[in-house]
Amino acid sequence: MKRGPSSGYLGMLLLGLVAALQVTSGLEIVTIEGPGVVKNGSVPQLVLDCKYDITEYDKTGLVVKWYFNRQPFPVYQWIPTNEPQDLGLLKGRLNLDYTVSEEEYTKHRALAILRPTTELTGEYTCSISSFESEDLKRKSLIIYAPPVDMSMTYSKPSEDSVVVSCRAGGIYPEPNIAIFRSTTASRRRDVIEGAKIDRQHFPEMGYYNISIDLEVFDYELDSETMFQCVLTIPGTEYKLNEEILYFPGVPAIESSVSEGQLLQVYSLTISSLLLIVLYHYWQH
Repeated sequence: MKRGPSSGYLGMLLLGLVAALQVTSGLEIVTIEGPGVVKNGSVPQLVLDCKYDITEYDKTGLVVKWYFNRQPFPVYQWIPTNEPQDLGLLKGRLNLDYTVSEEEYTKHRALAILRPTTELTGEYTCSISSFESEDLKRKSLIIYAPPVDMSMTYSKPSEDSVVVSCRAGGIYPEPNIAIFRSTTASRRRDVIEGAKIDRQHFPEMGYYNISIDLEVFDYELDSETMFQCVLTIPGTEYKLNEEILYFPGVPAIESSVSEGQLLQVYSLTISSLLLIVLYHYWQH
């Protein structure tokens, strides 16, 4: 009777198979390097580099593709020995001559976007595949547009109340806005609840307008109150502040009133009083 393979032989065979599988499945994306936040129109070229490890087994049939916002059709494709292709949304928006190295199987792995603008904000997926294995990794990119203009004003609808307003336009993506108040005696800043916020989206223009209006009664305020309007863009560190100083009880001064303008009003008032006093003095 013939004896079967020994257990030692079978163990070595299994180890060999496992090692072979590990070698043949070595295609792996390590990371996607590149900025996550960019100001609109601030750079001539933005590069997202899909860094991957590749074995000799995976060089056969290697294909690199990039997708936008998980759509089924790629916006970029490169097969080594062939020229890279720009497709769909990125047609005509890529630098197809860009290379990360001279290595045949990695040189065109990166996405080089020319003059990136807000409509290219989204999630980018790098997908690599071969006859042996495949892998993918995603990265979010925000291309933001700061406000074209921002203003803060106040008006007095009645003698004992004030409406503070703040408006900004030409922003992308959708911003947040809030009004805070503080006093000259304290640096503490409190957000004021109950403000009315209005957002307008203009998809054809690719931007948002936003405004906030807040009515406060004078008896709720200190003698000098600094109102601050703060605009932020989610996902970025962008922040823009506007401030306006308000004195409760001061007669209504419509439109935009800044601290400097109020000081001018007070200066004129004091000057007028001094002239009156001097006039009466010389009359006596």
